[in-house]
Amino acid sequence: MTRTAALLLIIDLGMVAAFAQGGGDSPYSAYGFGDLVPSGQVSQTLMAGTGLALTEPYGVILGNPASYAALARPVFEAGAAFRHTRTTSSQASSTRKDAEFMGFSLGVPFAKGKWGLALGLTPFSEVGYSTSQSSGLDEGTVKYLYSGNGGLDRAYFGLGHTLYAQRADSVGNAGTRVTLGADFNFIFGSIEQTREALYSQDAGYNNIKVFSALVLRAPTADASVMWQGDLTRKKHRDDVNWRWTAGASISFPASLRAKYSNLVTSYTSRFGIEAVRDTIANDQGLKGQVEVPVSLGFGLGIQNARWGFTAEVKQQDWSAATIEVPGYSLPAPLRNAIFYGAAARFQPGTDGGVFHRVVYRMGLKYAQAPQEVRGSGLESAAATVGISFPLNAVQTNSWLHLGGEFGQRGSTENGLIQERYATLWVGVAFTPWRGERWFTPPKIQ
Repeated sequence: MTRTAALLLIIDLGMVAAFAQGGGDSPYSAYGFGDLVPSGQVSQTLMAGTGLALTEPYGVILGNPASYAALARPVFEAGAAFRHTRTTSSQASSTRKDAEFMGFSLGVPFAKGKWGLALGLTPFSEVGYSTSQSSGLDEGTVKYLYSGNGGLDRAYFGLGHTLYAQRADSVGNAGTRVTLGADFNFIFGSIEQTREALYSQDAGYNNIKVFSALVLRAPTADASVMWQGDLTRKKHRDDVNWRWTAGASISFPASLRAKYSNLVTSYTSRFGIEAVRDTIANDQGLKGQVEVPVSLGFGLGIQNARWGFTAEVKQQDWSAATIEVPGYSLPAPLRNAIFYGAAARFQPGTDGGVFHRVVYRMGLKYAQAPQEVRGSGLESAAATVGISFPLNAVQTNSWLHLGGEFGQRGSTENGLIQERYATLWVGVAFTPWRGERWFTPPKIQ
């Protein structure tokens, strides 16, 4: 029993140190509740995930429900990511490829532009890894295997409302505008992990397998406010003037309902057939809760008819999270997570051919993830660049978003690993054709 307990401790603590990388997304997703997915649809992702101080007339900005009131027409969005990652440690390196669907969103303006609503389904966190490590014994070798999959998803419904808007003057100066919005979310999903210790058949020991599943679900809420005004004023209607925007957001603390199961068995394996010898632990359906801390964000931006610039910061102190689930504990502490982002966009014009109406997007971001690995924080930096192409410029304001993200996460210090990745983002945004009226009942005149 002492040997079994020691092996279970090794299995729990050796995930990132075990680096023979197999399939999966990232061994860092074994920590915390997986890799958090902060960005929304592709148009927002190509601007480094920012959006607290810029609006998209034909796109839903995740995390800023106040922007829903700025929707110009109904829009349906969906996107996918295709990622190539090179992982390096002090002893080895490997590459992997994976693809991911980024969910969908639907935005609808109503009440003559004073209100906007949005709903959708997006990833909240991702878990996917498969690693291994071998150690020598007097009787042979033992191989440790670590794998995990799953993650959390977020279904949301939100409303944005224009609280105050000045009437535009005769030359088109819009004046001050204040909008407020709120999202009502439901977080759900499960995180499954398997850890194994495999001995040489001649060593005379039983193999050990630990399988655990953590199911989380709960309603949550977030809100945001945007305050806009004229930075410069027009003197003639055809002039181009600049407007400023300040935005702030809050994700309220949440209590996630949890259900935990843990099964530890010893077994033998011959010719690929496993035979269970003993059940060491079998805990099923243990109920508890996970308290998620508050998240705050603030952004500033300026824009005119062609250009838009923004910068923002978000913070969530995951070290304040509390986990009250019998038999479950995190493999390492969580820490304060912070995000810095800056982005720009440019559109040559709003009339004419396709290439005259494209939107160029780029951004930079730096983040400290909530995961703590072997006493070190997990930091990442990335750059994004992309183009939004209008589809059928005469009849609709639908868009095809294409771009890439290039970044780096972690380091090879302290026995850790470094990930360098390149991601191809592909997204579409569909709006109704002219003459069509989505969600508008017909009238008899």
